[in-house]
Amino acid sequence: MAVGAAWMVLFKFIDRCTGIVSTLILARLLLPEDFGLIVLANTVIAMLEILGAFGLETALVQRTDATRHDFDSVWTFNVIFGLSLGLIVGGLAWPTAQFYNDPRLVLVMLVLGLRQAVRGFENVGIISFRKELQFDREFKYLVLTRLTTTLVFTIPLALVLRNYWALLAGSLAGTCISVILSYLFHPYRPRPSFAALGRLMMFSKWLLFTSFIGFIYSRMAHLIVGRWAGPAALGSLSLASEIASAVTREFAAPINRAVFPGYAHLKSDPAELRRSYIKVTSAVILLVMPAGVGLCLLAEPIVVSLLGDRWREAVDVIRVLALNGVLTVFISTAHHLNLAAGMSRSTSMVLAAHAGITIPLMLWLVPTRGSYGAAISMLIASIVTAPFNFYLLGKAIRFGFRDLLTLLFRPAVGSLLMAGALLTVQFHWPTPVILSGQLIYIIVLSLMGAALYAGGVFLIWYKQKPTDSAEAWFLEKARCLLLDRRLSRPPQTKANR
Repeated sequence: MAVGAAWMVLFKFIDRCTGIVSTLILARLLLPEDFGLIVLANTVIAMLEILGAFGLETALVQRTDATRHDFDSVWTFNVIFGLSLGLIVGGLAWPTAQFYNDPRLVLVMLVLGLRQAVRGFENVGIISFRKELQFDREFKYLVLTRLTTTLVFTIPLALVLRNYWALLAGSLAGTCISVILSYLFHPYRPRPSFAALGRLMMFSKWLLFTSFIGFIYSRMAHLIVGRWAGPAALGSLSLASEIASAVTREFAAPINRAVFPGYAHLKSDPAELRRSYIKVTSAVILLVMPAGVGLCLLAEPIVVSLLGDRWREAVDVIRVLALNGVLTVFISTAHHLNLAAGMSRSTSMVLAAHAGITIPLMLWLVPTRGSYGAAISMLIASIVTAPFNFYLLGKAIRFGFRDLLTLLFRPAVGSLLMAGALLTVQFHWPTPVILSGQLIYIIVLSLMGAALYAGGVFLIWYKQKPTDSAEAWFLEKARCLLLDRRLSRPPQTKANR
């Protein structure tokens, strides 16, 4: 599991780096409404995909006695559902364009419907990579698909077309490449069959509710903003979400995925589970909190220099979503432990409550505040539901208010010190107008903030020197790394001196 987690963390790093670079390039070439148009159509499709979100792939991984009939049944279901979804999306193209009063959505929906039909033919054999813990092969497959889609199709097409058709054609080409590579990477050749579909559904039917809640949580904002604020506002929200999540949630997601099996293994030992959770979470918060606060403070120069003036609407959205990302990461650590402890029903109810708070707030704020209103709604919902997540955490591992202060105190004080210094510098040193000056401005303030944060946290830690802390763990790893480098150097002799 540790090796597999390392491969997935590495893929996530490459995927996010590729995504950030491509986003910066595309943001310079395309307009906010180009992004918003594609996001709007994909949101409608994602709503339809819920109808088939039974998690049959998860059922295949979970079953230790899976046979060829199981794999063939999943492939057959995917093919039929993909073709059906493609036809439905094509049929909804005109009504969707009428609803959003944008005739361009007709062709957009037709192309994306074709993409859904092609996606259903993906080789089901690649699921065995996860099932057999062959994460190195899955890593190669995912990275090659990602890089080919972005570097060979989407960016070159954007350079030529300079409109939303680059995103459309790149998405369709990427899906075709993924399907082709799935058959090249795995020798399994599926055949039509429904022999095992019934028993697989018995396991995966409960995942449908979770998928539905997940859609409400993540996609409803796109529908509401697209309907009442327009494609440009939706494009700003989508890009702001991607930038904010890159330094917060996307960093923590592979860590949560890696430690979840360990939590599940330790659920019979609450004391050890509690110790492990506090150690992992303290390390995550120690890194994520300054990243989120720093992005909030430097949102304007980052947007102006890297994206351009036409994306200024995204500045305030990024600031709010960066803070929400820090809180969401903290909540997600509790969410994964609660799931490992067997509280799946309770965690689903908390997630449903989050959606129940977010949607009414968006319906109230988005018509007047646009994408910024959507971001504020998400932050308020996270603040309101956070205590319920930690209440469940307390039931699982006896996690109390003192433990919460232990996790947050040093990172919070260090972040406040960093924020105060950066705000003072920004007051006396406004953002430069020239691009080169803006880049230097971002680098200088980032390094200054990182140094102040690290110094402040270290000074507070040094007074007590708790050995079972994230700071002690990082310092020990750094010491071991330096020691290994010294030991690896060849001994000096008189000759080589």
